[in-house]
Amino acid sequence: MRRWTAWVTLLGLVVLGTPGGGLRGSEAVEPAAWPRLYDAALLALGAGDAAAAVEAVERASRRAPPNHPYLLYAKVRAYAKADRPGEAFEALGLLAEKGIAADVLVSPSFETLRDHEHWPEWQDRLQALVAPVQHSTVAFRLNEPDFFPEAMTYDRGSRRFLIGSLHKRKVVVVDEITGRASDYATFREAGFLGVRGLEADNQRGALYVLSAGGPEMQGYATEADGQSFLHRLQLSSGRQVTKTPPPPPTGDHLLDELVQAPDGTLYMTDARAGVLYRWRPGARALDPFVTIGADLRPSGLAWSADGRALYVAHLEGLSRVTLASREVTPVGHPAALTLVGIDGLATYQGDLVAVQNGLPGLSRVVRLRLTADGLNVRALDVLDANLTDHDRPSAGVVVGDGFYYIANSQLHRFTSPGVPAPAATLQKPVIRRVNLLAP
Repeated sequence: MRRWTAWVTLLGLVVLGTPGGGLRGSEAVEPAAWPRLYDAALLALGAGDAAAAVEAVERASRRAPPNHPYLLYAKVRAYAKADRPGEAFEALGLLAEKGIAADVLVSPSFETLRDHEHWPEWQDRLQALVAPVQHSTVAFRLNEPDFFPEAMTYDRGSRRFLIGSLHKRKVVVVDEITGRASDYATFREAGFLGVRGLEADNQRGALYVLSAGGPEMQGYATEADGQSFLHRLQLSSGRQVTKTPPPPPTGDHLLDELVQAPDGTLYMTDARAGVLYRWRPGARALDPFVTIGADLRPSGLAWSADGRALYVAHLEGLSRVTLASREVTPVGHPAALTLVGIDGLATYQGDLVAVQNGLPGLSRVVRLRLTADGLNVRALDVLDANLTDHDRPSAGVVVGDGFYYIANSQLHRFTSPGVPAPAATLQKPVIRRVNLLAP
């Protein structure tokens, strides 16, 4: 999900919508899912075609959950581009009710709204939504501005963090005490593509790595798209033991996040195939466990408090997967809250800790207070938001009473596939620690 909006215009993804041409005739036979229509709206906006963008986003809205934040944001953009300020402000009001200002205060896409006579009525309201909230401190930094971190885990045996690079296709190890970082394993030895998921298994002495082809990786070539692997490495040395692809069809996968059960079983999301896979120790293949839906692009993954279910983040929010029955249940929440845009996801004392970054300007770490049955979010506490070093915060891991997370993945800072912005314009990666005991 987190790579979805970043590259849709740059790569020109194939979708049912075509700028200037509406939707293709096949939709009459097989209606397009709303995420594909949303893609069409983004492409139309990138091409400057306001009419096509409005058409696509309005059709998407009729099929998506009511007032979905992604579509509200796209409506604001499309209506502003089409010089329909009344409808743009109406959509902006619904977005603001969910606590989201996005980048409306600063983006050139909304300049016409900021010049409108009614803009002063919105200025203070939106400014309050982007005010910084901080319950964290900087834990450590990495010295490679072009690292582009996207995954992290914690080795409790040796008290060290392992952090994966989406661009440099490697894993580094960081000593918790000294903060010193060094290469642990690279694509040269392990054949990594972009590193997207990590899980340390102290009991079995293994590190599990998910890698997948994508336009952020160094040495990118189009044939890497859709390729993905589960790597098993020796935890002590970084030596690769096995490298396992998802089941056929090949070339249509993006393994994204993984968690491990006490018996060593792994569960992992495939954002492209829309599947939750299971892998058991000693198995030679990944086992499709449940289908979430390719159009929902599942990503973040975390355990329930009792270990009997998994929470999966996707384009429509969160779902709970009961392991025994394989039942997939949407997680409810009050209308004023938004659960979309979740990247990193973790469990803490019966609640969930989530990193949200799915919209421009949505940059926060939140604690999701669950009901006793785990089927609803009753409240949302903002722990960190809109900090100066936030630049697409992403994955995180709970260690004790702290949540360590990547504050600045910088994943939108590429000039073309495989080519990052100049190093002088990039920040050194920052890892922050949120105090989960803070009131």
